[in-house]
Formats: sequence, structure tokens, C-alpha cells
Amino acid sequence: MAEQDLGRTRRRRWPVPPSLLVGLAPLVVFAAVSAWRSRPSDDYPTLGQTVESVVRSLVVPEGIAVVALALVVTGLGWWRIATTDPHRSRLRWAALAPVLILLVCLVRLPLVDWSALPVRYFLLLAVGVLFVGCFEELLTRGVLLVGLRRRLPEFGVWIASCVLFGLLHLLNALAGAGVGATLVQVVFAASFGSTLYVARRVTGSLLLPVLLHAFWDFGSIALSATTDVQDPSKIVSVGLVGLFSFGVLALGVVAGGVVAWRDDRPRRLRRRWRTVPPMAAGAVPGAEPRLPAVTR
Repeated sequence: MAEQDLGRTRRRRWPVPPSLLVGLAPLVVFAAVSAWRSRPSDDYPTLGQTVESVVRSLVVPEGIAVVALALVVTGLGWWRIATTDPHRSRLRWAALAPVLILLVCLVRLPLVDWSALPVRYFLLLAVGVLFVGCFEELLTRGVLLVGLRRRLPEFGVWIASCVLFGLLHLLNALAGAGVGATLVQVVFAASFGSTLYVARRVTGSLLLPVLLHAFWDFGSIALSATTDVQDPSKIVSVGLVGLFSFGVLALGVVAGGVVAWRDDRPRRLRRRWRTVPPMAAGAVPGAEPRLPAVTR
């Protein structure tokens, strides 16, 4: 009986307590590995343009990253807290941001030239972007959120998670992306991260952010690989969808900020109306307060 009680105690103590350092560690390790793997000869604009590129740049490295991060989360015992929120946001209008992102993803599908590349390209691309969605969402909207919530109010968690997700894309400059294009991508990713944060908060699960992330990347890469730059109508259509996307992302930033700020309202009220200690500790109940003696 004693051995069984000891075994239960050990199982309860197995999960690692949430902390900021542990939450940041996988992000730092991933950034370091990505910087180490980058080469000056890398050509980021051609990423995912061919079957070989999809396998080499997405399926294999992202698949390895997903397995490695899954082992880390299993060891930490953070699967439940990293993938679910016990309290969903009650702001129903905030759900409009991820819904519109889904709409953008659907609208882009007819713009893809499905005959330009073999079927296996699109199948492999779907697998690759699903790995990307699983890894990056579990990393930033999962493990990172758990760590940030140990030290910051929810509004600070929202800001920090979006900013760090955006800054993570600075690594693309080491892989051959232009500096200007990289800075635009950083701002775009931070805004997109806010919409994905809202998706987690309104559903209480990491599943929708993973699927939205993968769906978005699929459309972006497939469009880039099949769009004919000589076709003015196609370029105009893609441009209009892009402009609408920026408006949707702006809505996502507003929605994310409001959701996080609303979550902190009980904490702000507690600070505003916290109990004031009595003026005379130890005074006899019912006795009149003694006034201090006047000195000349």
C-alpha cells in the first residue's frame, strides 16, 4: 500500500511547474538552430516552389521539429495547459477575426493554378504546412503562453507572444530574404499571431490556430509557386485579396487586445478595491479611537 501511495505521489509530481524560463527555452533553442542552419547561399524566395524544395525545406525539417517539440511537451507534462484554455472568451464579435481569415484562405484557392504542378506537390505541401502549423502554434501559442502567464498579466502575454512570433521571422533574412521584405513579414506575422491568439481564446483549444496557420501557409506558398506574373488579371486579384487580408489582420490586432484586456479586468478591480488595513491595529472593539497628543 505504501509503495502504491509513493507511486501516485511521483506521478503527480511528474509535470514540470510552469515557469517563464521553461516557456522561453524552446523558442530560444529553435531560433539558435535556425540561425545555425542558415547559409548565405540560401534562396528564401524559392522555398516551396518545387516538389524537392517542399520536401527539403518543409516536410523533413518541420517534421523533425514537431517530433522534438512533442517530446519536450510530453516531458514537461504541459499538453493540457499548452493546448487548452479552461475559460473561453465571451466576446463573440472577436470570433469574426479568425472567421474572416478562413474566408481569405478559401477565396485564394480558386486563384491557384492547380495544373501548373503535379498532384504530389500539393499533397506534400499540405503535409509540410500542417507540420509548420503544429510546430509554430505549439511553440508560441502553446508553450510560450504557459511561460508568459507565470509572470505577466494576460494583456502583456498577448503583446509578448505576438511580438516574439513576429521577431522569430527575422531569421528569414539569414535564409536569403531581403531586409525590407523581412521587416514587412515581421509586422505581418505579429498581426497574424494576434488573430491566432483570438482563435485559441474563443475556442479554448489550439486546434483552430493550427489549422488556420497551415491553411494560410498553403495558400500563400501555392499562389507564389503557380501565379503567372505575366497575367495582369491574376496579379490584380491576388493584390485585392492581399489588401483585404491586411484589413482582417488589423481587426485581429484589435480583437486580441480587447480579449486580453478584458481578461485582466478582475485583477485590475482587485487592485483598485483592495482592503485597507485598520488605522489602529489592536484597538479594543467598540472603543473610540484615541487622538494623538498635540505637541507644542
